[in-house]
Amino acid sequence: TSVLEEQMDVRLRQFSGTDEDEEDEHVEFTISDNVYTVEDAIEACGFGWFQIKLSVVAGLVWVVDAMEIMVLSILAPEARCDYGLEPYQESLITTVVFGGMFLGAGLWGKFLDKFGRKRGLFIICVFVSVTSFISAFAPNYISLLVFRCAVGFSVAGSAQAATYYAEFLPAKNRAFCIVLMEMFWALGTIGEVLLAMLILGRLDLNWHWLLGFTAVPVVIDLLAFVFVPESPFYYITAGKNGKAKKVLERVARDNGTKLPSGQLVSTGEKRWIELLRKDIQESETQPNEPLTEEHMSDSNGELPNEDTAKLMPKEIDYTGGTRGRFFDLFSSPDRIHLTSLLWVLWFGAAFGYYGVVLLTTEMLNILKEQQDMSNTSSNVLQCVGSAPAPTHGNCTHLETDDYIQLLWTTAAEIPGILLTMLIIEKLGRKITVAAEFFLAVLFFFLMYICPIHKYVLLALIFGARGVLTGAFQAIYVYTPEAYPTAIRAIGLGTCSSVARLGAMITPFVAEALLRTSLRGGEGTYAAVSFVCGVGALLLPLETKGRGLQESLGT
Repeated sequence: TSVLEEQMDVRLRQFSGTDEDEEDEHVEFTISDNVYTVEDAIEACGFGWFQIKLSVVAGLVWVVDAMEIMVLSILAPEARCDYGLEPYQESLITTVVFGGMFLGAGLWGKFLDKFGRKRGLFIICVFVSVTSFISAFAPNYISLLVFRCAVGFSVAGSAQAATYYAEFLPAKNRAFCIVLMEMFWALGTIGEVLLAMLILGRLDLNWHWLLGFTAVPVVIDLLAFVFVPESPFYYITAGKNGKAKKVLERVARDNGTKLPSGQLVSTGEKRWIELLRKDIQESETQPNEPLTEEHMSDSNGELPNEDTAKLMPKEIDYTGGTRGRFFDLFSSPDRIHLTSLLWVLWFGAAFGYYGVVLLTTEMLNILKEQQDMSNTSSNVLQCVGSAPAPTHGNCTHLETDDYIQLLWTTAAEIPGILLTMLIIEKLGRKITVAAEFFLAVLFFFLMYICPIHKYVLLALIFGARGVLTGAFQAIYVYTPEAYPTAIRAIGLGTCSSVARLGAMITPFVAEALLRTSLRGGEGTYAAVSFVCGVGALLLPLETKGRGLQESLGT
């Protein structure tokens, strides 16, 4: 009984605005007062000028992430030629980046759950700017590996931009907007190819200059964070209702709308209040009296009935101790089912997407090497036999035509995004993810047919990259919707960590295995995509039209 009394006392202090946040004003809360949640407020504010500004800030984070990832497909072949690397050493340049991302993604997710979305993303951008710029001065192969691993650790947190952005979006706009944000990723990848074409192609500078200029856009993003607030979902789970309301008032003001009337409470508190009112009405309490500890007792002086007590949001810890806990991802059979399947999907999406990015330049290089060996200009890629591993003295660099072809395959992300935007609200999240993975299986299977003309191969790569981009983005939509606020960032962060495992492994398939067996590499990608398509269909819930949940019990 004493435990329940203490919990009710905490709730009463929260309702009256006397929590530890000094900026909150004292508010008399009565049983008859209207209450609303952050989700209710976001729906009332709608989509407007505030979300447009936030789209740019969150999108710039993804531009930075995309450029740091896309540069790997250009950096690895260039460093191989400069340092005379073996294929496995070339693969390590990419693998260490994703290794750093694997280590960082979960940690950044926990950091954002405990200390805030905006603060976390700002610190992430600071880390990215410093590590990325330092890596441009790597004097040798080992230092390059160390510095790029640090870049990976830093940029791992950029996935949390999706969490931050989603928490300001009305349910009806959420999927469309998060998928649309992928356009910033596409702009980042295309921008990196154009930057490489200018620096390595036109200006004939080396990859050190390319890394240096790649670090510039993150500085712009750091300045942009001045114009956006902290997430109200974070504030409400931290017990800072006053700050959450101020943020929501800013959203409403920017959008020219109004907040609902009444007091702002968490979703769990709203459910508890509704049941408490029912208990009080049954005990004939006057509806306009202040909500006090006396009114929380029944006619015999006991606490509310057992059913009401069970629904109290007691999992909310306003000191921050229970937010961002890893084991809450597995706190029930349904959540175990959800987390396990999401890990499979994130692993497969990263394995396939980054594999296509890397194998594009690798296949172009293999074709050029086959042309040099046969002393012909044939554009037919031979899939039998082992492709030669270039030596330091006999190494091919990408030329202007190669960059243009790389640009075209990179541009495949735009129709992939448009396809996902078109179908995700009609078919739902699960079917969209499954359909795009199965389309990827088809494209990889057609690549399996050998020999294959260069332009047919590029068309198939175009298709595979487009649908894998769409599948990856649909998973980004689904994941924040599936987890409650208390574990949303760590849920997305751990999924991102698992994705980096797939990204760590894929260079050995797209760069090393591909030189031994083209069909073996393509078959591997087809098999993983098929497993992911099946896994998407087995997800435990469809989140289309579902509001963001706040507490662990919802």
